[in-house]
Amino acid sequence: MTKGRRLAAVVLLGALGVLATGGPATAAASGRIALATRDGGKLQVVFQADGLPAGTTIDLSSVKVTIGGTEIGNPKVDQLDSGTSVTRTTVLAIDTSKSMAADNKFDAARTAATAFLDSLPADVEVGLVTFADVTDTPQLPTTDHAAVKAVIQSLALSTTTGTALYDGAALAADQTGDAGVRSVLLLSDGNEFGNSTTTLLQAVGHATDDGVRINGVYIGPEAVAPAQLSELVTGTQGTIVKAGTANLASVFQQAAEDIRTQISITGDLPADVANSAQVVVTATAGAERLRASSISSASGSAAAPTQIAAPTPVETSSSSLFDSATLPYLLGAFFLGLLVIVYVALAAVRRDEKQGRVRRRLSLYTLTGRAPVKQEEITTALGSSQVARSAVELAGKVVDRRDFESALALRLEAAGVPLRAAEWMLVHLAIAIGAALILLLVSGGQILPTALGLAAGLGLPWAYLVVKESRRTSAFLAQLPDTLQLIAGSLSAGYSMPQAMDTVVREGSQPITGEFNRALVEARLGVPMEDAMEGIADRMKSKDFAWVVMAIRIQREVGGNLAELLTTVSATLRERETLRRQVKVLSAEGRLSAWILGLLPPVFALYLALAQPSYLKPLVSELLGWLLLGVGVVLLAVGALWMRKAVKVEV
Repeated sequence: MTKGRRLAAVVLLGALGVLATGGPATAAASGRIALATRDGGKLQVVFQADGLPAGTTIDLSSVKVTIGGTEIGNPKVDQLDSGTSVTRTTVLAIDTSKSMAADNKFDAARTAATAFLDSLPADVEVGLVTFADVTDTPQLPTTDHAAVKAVIQSLALSTTTGTALYDGAALAADQTGDAGVRSVLLLSDGNEFGNSTTTLLQAVGHATDDGVRINGVYIGPEAVAPAQLSELVTGTQGTIVKAGTANLASVFQQAAEDIRTQISITGDLPADVANSAQVVVTATAGAERLRASSISSASGSAAAPTQIAAPTPVETSSSSLFDSATLPYLLGAFFLGLLVIVYVALAAVRRDEKQGRVRRRLSLYTLTGRAPVKQEEITTALGSSQVARSAVELAGKVVDRRDFESALALRLEAAGVPLRAAEWMLVHLAIAIGAALILLLVSGGQILPTALGLAAGLGLPWAYLVVKESRRTSAFLAQLPDTLQLIAGSLSAGYSMPQAMDTVVREGSQPITGEFNRALVEARLGVPMEDAMEGIADRMKSKDFAWVVMAIRIQREVGGNLAELLTTVSATLRERETLRRQVKVLSAEGRLSAWILGLLPPVFALYLALAQPSYLKPLVSELLGWLLLGVGVVLLAVGALWMRKAVKVEV
């Protein structure tokens, strides 16, 4: 019990430790090459760190640069400010459509833009673009941040419905100019509304052709950013963040802090550098190790960076069951639940030990004398511990109450699974809960994948049992003709029926040997041989063997040559098995098509639930989606039954 108390204390301390360290998890900072140019044998790189805490800067002495695998010696590293030759331009693209009036989103956007300007370095030129059903440029890029603030405060929402998202992004990219470090910070609460004269590819082309990176902030009602907004941002190698009105200002301030960390690196190009070579920059900032790479060409323009870090997420999807703030509490609850299980198990062991001591003391005053009372040991397939026995006993009570123990036990015997009904139910339940828990963790707490995992955990063990039973039955039927021929030969040689069956047990193979051996054991315990063989037919669900047993019963009552009778039946069953295999070969293509067409929709739905859950969200969040889902399930079931009927041939 001392060890048990120590174990419980360790579990409790683990739970308290998880709860004590709970809190939002922060994303690690990462480096990014914002610009890489060549001019007159010189290489100039603008490097920045995304996601650093406020006030943290890059250690200039730790910066190392390589191009084409060759390190640049003694590079000149400077913090970008008003005294450097690199121009920096950022354009704010703000959605002013009518939908931004809801939940004070537009007021939060103006406050966040003002906070962005307050945190931005003074040398950065800032422009302003608005888009609703039409686009506008209320402020060209300028270093007069006070003027930009005044324009932002004077903005008004559109009175008409519409969002020209692509036109706004293209106009903002064009306003950044044609030199220096350029970026667009785009804020919107929805998708393109069909008002743009620019397509998605054209809008992305406006940005990528000019080397402009668009970072997006989504402030809409959905849990994840809409597809069109995401494709626009990711098409320019930008990042997108889901934010709410409460933390929108912090998102914009983080974007300004990322720009503030930019440094300029200048060095001599190696003599043998290729026209197009990879530039790699490494540095440290506080405790963070930063690295980024980009392809620099001899023309001076930088290709899209091969490694881009996303800004620190500020708000997780509301469709998740847990996020970075609630996950520690869920883990703490898990440890507390584990503590309860350990306590209950130890209490059960202690109760058994106490009862054992009482029995030993009372045995002195009973007929058993000093002999200790031995409790019957119950061994299960899951182990002989008290916890395993208790779990199996509980599952057994459930099976008894539901009154399907005999049917399940018969199916387990037919499949050759060495488990009792209660043990199988316990394993089945563990698989279902485990599959749901795994998909819950893999999907980040999405409800739909968790439900699919639970359904798969409930269905797959049963499907395994059905398949194993079918294969064992098929093997039994395939071996039956030769087995009957062996029995007939043994009877012709003068053996009795039990001796002939014993010959089959000794010389045959599974599953025939196992079933015949069980019949022999039952016969030795007093069960009539015909009844024992009838049990084989019931377990194997074999009409053929049932006919064999019927023939043996008739021969026992009427008389005749049983060996000749079994030889005739063996020949008939062999022809039936040949015909059965021929039908199976001819229907193989149809059965394979039925499996593929039947499994394709649920498997693809499971993939989408894990990879792109937003694609499936309309099916479970809208009435029309539920109707379409129900119609699809019904049609799939009808099609599966139809194809099953078409490829199934009774022999």
